[in-house]
Amino acid sequence: MKVLAIDLDQTLLHTDKTISTATQDVFHQLKTKTDHKVIIATGRALSRAQEYMEAIEADGIISLNGAKTIYHNQTLSEYGVDPDNAERLIRLLLALPDTYVNVTYPDVILTNNRSLVTGDHVHEYTDYAAIEPFEIAKISVVSQHPELMRKLDLEAYHCKLVDNAKDPNYFAILNNKVSKLTGLHDLCRHLDVSLSEVIAFGDDYNDLDILKAAGWAVVMDNASDDLKTYADDLALSNDKDGVADWIVNHLLISD
Repeated sequence: MKVLAIDLDQTLLHTDKTISTATQDVFHQLKTKTDHKVIIATGRALSRAQEYMEAIEADGIISLNGAKTIYHNQTLSEYGVDPDNAERLIRLLLALPDTYVNVTYPDVILTNNRSLVTGDHVHEYTDYAAIEPFEIAKISVVSQHPELMRKLDLEAYHCKLVDNAKDPNYFAILNNKVSKLTGLHDLCRHLDVSLSEVIAFGDDYNDLDILKAAGWAVVMDNASDDLKTYADDLALSNDKDGVADWIVNHLLISD
C-alpha cells in the first residue's frame, strides 16, 4: 500500500473538529519511517482543510468531494458546477421554504445563513441579489424539507445530490462527474499507482465510493452499520483517534 486517503469530519477529526497531539505524532512517524503518501479526502474546501493538512503533513487533498484535487500545491483536476446552469439552480434552491444555500468559490463560501459568518474570513454573507456563476465548486444546502430536495431534477443542471449520513437536512450539490473516487483516480494516475495500493478511511456516504474501490477499506466505529458492511477493517471511533490507532497497529509495527 502506498497511498492513505483519509476523510476529515467524523473520521480523522474529533467531534470538536480538533486533531490530537498523539495523532499528529503518529503521522509524523509515518512520514519519517515509511514512504506512504497521505491524502485528505474531504467535502471541505482547501481553505477549511489547510490547517489539518499541515497538522498531519499531508501530501495532497481531494477537496469538495472530488471537485478539486491538489498534490503538493499542484492542481491535478477541477470540476465545477456548470456556469450556464449555476444561477438558475441557485435561484431554484433559494425559492424552497426554510432553506439556507451556501456557494463555494475558490477563495470564499457565500451564504445566506448569518450564523455561519463568524469572522473566519471563509464564510461571507450574501442576499444573492447578484450571483457570479463562474468557478463554483460546490453548492451546499441545509433544508428543513429534505423531501423537496430529493424531488429536484438536478440532472437537468448537470449536477447531483449527495446525502449526509449524520445530518438528514444537509445536502451537497456537485457537478455530476464529481466524487471522491474521481479525485482519487486523478491522484493515482498522477502518482502512477493503482487503486489496489490505496488504504481508504471514512465514515459517511460520500466516502463509500473510495471505500469500495480502494485496496483496503477502513471504516470508523462511529459510522453507520450499513457503511461498516463495506469495511475490510473497523477502526476505533474518531474521538478515540481511530485512524492513528490503525496506522500504529498496521503500518508502524516494530520489527
